[in-house]
Parts: sequence; structure tokens; C-alpha cells
Amino acid sequence: MTTTQGLWRARLPVLIAGVFVLAFVALVAVAFERQRGTSELGAGGRINTVGTFIRFANRAAPDFTLPNLRGGKDIALADLRGQVVIVNFWGSWCPPCREETPVLVAFAREYADDGVTVIGIDVWEKDWNDGRAFLEEFRVDYPNVYDARGHVTIDYGVSGVPETFFISPDGQLLGKYTGSIKSADQLLSILAELGITLSPLR
Repeated sequence: MTTTQGLWRARLPVLIAGVFVLAFVALVAVAFERQRGTSELGAGGRINTVGTFIRFANRAAPDFTLPNLRGGKDIALADLRGQVVIVNFWGSWCPPCREETPVLVAFAREYADDGVTVIGIDVWEKDWNDGRAFLEEFRVDYPNVYDARGHVTIDYGVSGVPETFFISPDGQLLGKYTGSIKSADQLLSILAELGITLSPLR
């Protein structure tokens, strides 16, 4: 064995360890990047803390039929065809969801006669009675459903809550907003960006 070969053999464990350390650091960096704008929560979901608007093109809204959170007949997206539909994914355990709910309640009431329907989808609950209690607390009177198996949440690509999707009267997914909706004016502005103009709140 030459001196050079001996040196390489002696250094090999250090080089291998270095490669593993670099790989670990890279994985941590990727995980951190994916977590930006969200925070973990024990209920199984994430909280979107940064507001982001994303526009979609040529994308049909995934259809769904889910149980009414208040009981009674299931609610189907297909039954809302012909209306502008605002789909809000939320959880009772999510502080930004609690902040935006009064805004959505007021907006839904104001524009109910203008061809606009707000529908809430409760996700990642430990018990759907928590979602029902949330609706009572905030006097939510627009339709709300429960995605117990998470299929619709996956279909829409939801990574955290709140996330709000905007669907055209012909069933096209126009865009989404991640994070808390702060005001009716913000909702009107997002809709206008997507080509849907409503009169200001009266």
C-alpha cells in the first residue's frame, strides 16, 4: 500500500461523515422552505400565516358531495352551478380562521341575492362536534360541510388553513387565497382580479 492510498483510507470515514452531514443540512433546509408561511398544529393540519393570492387557468373545480356539518341533506358543489362559489377550508382550532369567519358571514349575507355562495369545508378536526360548536359561536348561516376523510382537501391541494378558493358560475377554478381574509373589500378586490365584479358593500 502506498502512502497516498493509506492517507485516503484514513480520511475515508471523515469524508463519508461529511457527506451525511451535508445531506442532512440540505434536507432540513428543504423542510424549512416548505414550512415558510405555515405553522404546525396538533390537530393534524397547518395554519397559513402569510396571505398569498394564486390565479389558475383552464382548471375545473374538483366536484364534491360532503355531509352537512349541521346534519340533514349532503351538500354538493354541482348543485351550485350557475353561481360564483367561494369555498373556504377552515378548522375550529385555527386562530386565523376564527378571525376571518365574521368577514365571511357578513359577506355571504350581503351577496346572497347576487349569485354568490360561500361554502365552508371543515377539515382536520378531532371531532366534528367541534366544527358544529364553531358554527354556533360565530352564527355562521352559509352552508358548511365536513371533509372527514380529507379526500376533497387533497383534491384541492390544500396544505393549510385557511385557504379560500374561487369558482366561476361554469365550474372553473379561478384562483385561491391562502391566509386569513381580512375584509369584505379584500374579497371584492380578489374577485375583481378574477374578472368578477360586485357592487361595494351597501
